[in-house]
Amino acid sequence: MDMLFFFAGCLGLAETVDLFFGKDFLIFMGNQVEEKDYDLEKLFRVEKWLFVADTIGCFILTRGSLIGFWGQMVVILILLITLVIHGWAFNNEKFMTAHGLKKKQQKKEARIAWRNRKKK
Repeated sequence: MDMLFFFAGCLGLAETVDLFFGKDFLIFMGNQVEEKDYDLEKLFRVEKWLFVADTIGCFILTRGSLIGFWGQMVVILILLITLVIHGWAFNNEKFMTAHGLKKKQQKKEARIAWRNRKKK
């Protein structure tokens, strides 16, 4: 597990450095989230500090024996909280562009239409 947290910390460090330079290394790699849907300056302002916390937490967990069981539990709780905040940032309309807001509205309408469909 220590190596897993070490590699996650290294990935987080690379993303953190890139975010501080206004670039992205990891966030928009897949096809679920598109850069044009978000105001990158606002989003990166939040995400870079979340990645700092994630990176530090992962590197602390690589030396988990130094902080003991309860220390590890606290760090894992902090990492889970940052994960929730990552999700909040990507779903918050404050960080979206007009294109992203339109896309979100279309998805919402599609979900409502799916729920209200006539069942045979």
